Amino acid sequence: MKRDIFKPIYSISYRFLFFLLGSMLLLSSCEKEEDGEPIKESAPPVIQGIRVPTKADSTFTKSTLGTTIVIMGDNLAGTQEVYFNGYKAPVNPAYATKQNLIIRIPDEVPTVATNPDVPNELKIVNSAGETTYEFQVLPPAPVVSSISNDWAKAGEKITLYGSYFYFVQDVVFPGKVSATEYTASPDGTTLTVTVPEGVNYNDPANAELRVETQSGLSAVNNRLKFNDRNGMMVDWDTRVTYSPFGPLNSTWGISEDMSKVTDAFQGIAPVDGKYGLVNMPILGNWSWANAKLVNLGNNDASFNGGKLFPTTPAELYDPAASLANFELRVEIAATQPVGDLLLQVWQSNSGKDFDTAVPLKDFVKSADGKWYTVAVNLGNLAADKGATKMAKYGDFTKATELRVLIQNPTAATIPTTLAIDNIRIVNINK
Repeated sequence: MKRDIFKPIYSISYRFLFFLLGSMLLLSSCEKEEDGEPIKESAPPVIQGIRVPTKADSTFTKSTLGTTIVIMGDNLAGTQEVYFNGYKAPVNPAYATKQNLIIRIPDEVPTVATNPDVPNELKIVNSAGETTYEFQVLPPAPVVSSISNDWAKAGEKITLYGSYFYFVQDVVFPGKVSATEYTASPDGTTLTVTVPEGVNYNDPANAELRVETQSGLSAVNNRLKFNDRNGMMVDWDTRVTYSPFGPLNSTWGISEDMSKVTDAFQGIAPVDGKYGLVNMPILGNWSWANAKLVNLGNNDASFNGGKLFPTTPAELYDPAASLANFELRVEIAATQPVGDLLLQVWQSNSGKDFDTAVPLKDFVKSADGKWYTVAVNLGNLAADKGATKMAKYGDFTKATELRVLIQNPTAATIPTTLAIDNIRIVNINK
């Protein structure tokens, strides 16, 4: 069912606004004192309603930061001060007449995003007194920065991370399927959602997950595509010739030992079929162990022409595209705290070793076997102590080997039990 959503942000042509302001100036010139002194009102201001500049017959009691509004009432020509939730807004007397006052809600006005106890009050002051009016200033539209697990199935709970999750009205999944169960944190930075039935992962026009609040819709974000199988390199379930777990040739590492690939271990339910297992103490100081990494090579000419990295569809994997447009993503679940562990991506390319790493704790938020999506931007791969980077995706694909591994940069040993699945390269720009 489509909901009627209040949309407080309006597009006003400059030509119309200048016409409107010119008309108000003409009206107000009749009310200004000839000596240029501010008008002294004989009665306190009266507020009868709030509308947008372009619609004289539309009124509302809430609006977002940065919106230009018209305050309707009486005795407004001599307005001296206007306050939104106690914050003083600039008043231009040229935009005031006896019955209308045009004013912009400053971006600095406190809302529930900065103060949960805001009074939701508009106050106007003139020389004869003041008046207040119940008016709610809304925070900006929601921002979704990441999803805890973009491979979750119907009925599973996921967490959206971002900002301004206040007054949530809808959470829309691919295929325009709305969630019915969601709860926002008091500070508006997280939103827990149960994935609804019927999500259509094959609807490219509506592939992103979006949040709708009274302030508007979250922006389309390519990082928020749900269950996107493009660019899949290792899912532990697809077998090809000469490759134990494919779709590419995993030459050594976790997949070298069949016992390290499973679909059930100590409370870790599969996110999607089998997964690789890292179950060992990770020694400190960047120590090495085959059992904590996946090493991929393009030794299998029978698959994809021996090409290690995804190349199709061509519009997503353009060799000329900036490497910063691509992320290596993987799902990880842990039953012990990940602490200071890193997920490192490494490759040898053109005679140099390129690598980058992200802290697992930035993504893996619990140690209860829950799956989380970890993302590493490939544009951060660097060699020569960070001085050399690859510019294009085509530069990246020249390598013949790729490693994804768990690293411990600290001195202390970290006991580790975690699962890894769905190693893939995703274009976050399309």
